[in-house]
Amino acid sequence: MSDISPSSSPALASASSASANTTSISTNIISQSPSSNIMTSTSSVQTKRLFAECALVEIIHLHDCLRGALQQINRDVDSLVAAATFIDDEGRESEKKTSGDEIISPSSFDINVASDLSNSVASRFHLIWSVFQAHSGAEDEFIWPALKMKIESKKKTRSDGNTSDSTACSSNVKKETSSGDKKCGCESFLEQEAYEEDHAEEETMFKQINTTLRRLNGSFRFYHSNRDPRPTALSIIKKVILLLKEQTDQLTQHLTVHLEKEETQCLPMVKKHLSNEEISELVGNIMGKRSAELMGKILNLAVCSLPGDERDDMVRCLKKAMGGTFFEKWLTMGGWNGGEEGKLKRKRKNSTASEVDEKRSASPHAMHTHATGAAHGISDDEASDKPKKMPKFQGHITDARMRNPSRYYVRNDESGNELIWNSAVAKRTGLKALKCVPVFTQSELTPTFEFSESRGAMVLGCEHYSRSCKLRHPETGQLFTCRLCCEEIRQSNTGTYESLPVLDRHAVSEVLCMKCGSLQPVGKNCVNKDCEAADKPFAKYFCSICNLYDDDETKDIYHCPYCNVCRKGKGLGIDFRHCMRCNACIGMSEYETHACIPQRLSGNCAICKESMFESTEPLRGMKCGHVMHLSCYNEYAHRSLFMKITCPTCRKVFDNMRG
Repeated sequence: MSDISPSSSPALASASSASANTTSISTNIISQSPSSNIMTSTSSVQTKRLFAECALVEIIHLHDCLRGALQQINRDVDSLVAAATFIDDEGRESEKKTSGDEIISPSSFDINVASDLSNSVASRFHLIWSVFQAHSGAEDEFIWPALKMKIESKKKTRSDGNTSDSTACSSNVKKETSSGDKKCGCESFLEQEAYEEDHAEEETMFKQINTTLRRLNGSFRFYHSNRDPRPTALSIIKKVILLLKEQTDQLTQHLTVHLEKEETQCLPMVKKHLSNEEISELVGNIMGKRSAELMGKILNLAVCSLPGDERDDMVRCLKKAMGGTFFEKWLTMGGWNGGEEGKLKRKRKNSTASEVDEKRSASPHAMHTHATGAAHGISDDEASDKPKKMPKFQGHITDARMRNPSRYYVRNDESGNELIWNSAVAKRTGLKALKCVPVFTQSELTPTFEFSESRGAMVLGCEHYSRSCKLRHPETGQLFTCRLCCEEIRQSNTGTYESLPVLDRHAVSEVLCMKCGSLQPVGKNCVNKDCEAADKPFAKYFCSICNLYDDDETKDIYHCPYCNVCRKGKGLGIDFRHCMRCNACIGMSEYETHACIPQRLSGNCAICKESMFESTEPLRGMKCGHVMHLSCYNEYAHRSLFMKITCPTCRKVFDNMRG
């Protein structure tokens, strides 16, 4: 059993108990306001009007993002060139000085400023490169094949119609065919070859710039390594900067022409031959291979490159294209707020225990931490992200020996972590501060271990996950190694935990480091600088949306931005694709042949009647498209060992064990 939902596929048995990937957040949007002078193509404006109600407008928005990013990277390179003009041909820095040693003009080459500019160029360049690779790959893999298939289908239909017409009518149709569709089909094939050549040429340009940026970074290191050869290093830096300027100008010119050609030739051709339904399916196929990381990069590009109104329009179109999925929920939980601020929209309120006591004191079921020995939880008061209220925990902890964590950190208004309790200096802590510190039983504070088969040793964690932290229940304030451990206790129906509510992993706001005992806000690493694992992650994989940690090196996990859950697998576009109609992740090998059923995982298993969308059990798909738990399927098939198997949902008959 695991916290990871298995990906939906006709061979869903591969999705067994597991945990999630290392994307701490799907949309960590950077806070950079785009310049008001964004480069917008005339063709882009015209094409955007033409495709206003068409799913292809998403591609136009992406073009505008790339144009804006290219304009900004050119500005940074121009700043580098301007700085390099203060280096003479012999590698000496030129400065204007008075008769004394005082510099009257700061206009000189600053190696630190140049290095910062170089890093800015490199980060923006790699963002553009990764997004453009996905864009050009989608064009080669989806758009041109779909267009070619549609044109050939039309030609075949027209040809079949010609054979049954009269001779005169046939002659007229053949003339139209030869002058129209045949020409278009031939042109589309030639255009495809031209675009593929452009993509190959642009990839070469990207690689050349990447090499130049690495060389420039090496030149800065050479400059700092030794004072003696600095004139030589400065001369090299100047030459590399000028080469970078030449290469970025060439790439910008080539990409500008390429994007213009797409908007005036390729996309109108797609709209002409494909219906709106076919275009929507085409865009859905493209988006289904975009991972959460890639979608985060595209949104980063939008924040940096588009004005607010265009950015909002782009996100609106993305939501429309991904209708029927949980993409909008992923945006909200991931922190998307239109890019106006760099802070996450969902701010986790780390209320102290005393604040929680004050909020709950009016309730007849309110419990006081120090009075009854029961630990309180911290709730999330944000209305937009507030989890559904669970019944308050009414059990009684038998272990009355309550203890504080070794340290207690809370998130302050600046989104930093502030230490408010340290057991090492407890005597100097005031009574008011002590009341804010949660208390736990000794068993809660004690680290838990599990045997790792891959490592052949005991490691921190539980039978479900390897991890070095515990989750604090958002309702009761108790500590559990994982939500499944909490669920097992709930299912045991013991008197102590009789009313224990479900541990909502999305509402968890605090974790306890099992190595140093520090209670702290949810994060990837332990914030205690004195911890033996300081600055090391709690687990190899951390998802800040699902609050999922797993340190098992044998597991591959990813977060799907359309399912908005973590699933087992290498990722979208690698071994899975998301089907927008099914709203499920399908294995790449089965995607083309899977039977598409809208919202195929939204119902319950036909055998056990339990939910399947976020199921921690492996799933099995059948040829009819319906899905059930693998264990349910095996039991169901075993009962029908010597007879035909029928789908319990649609009653379609299958050969025995060949569902």
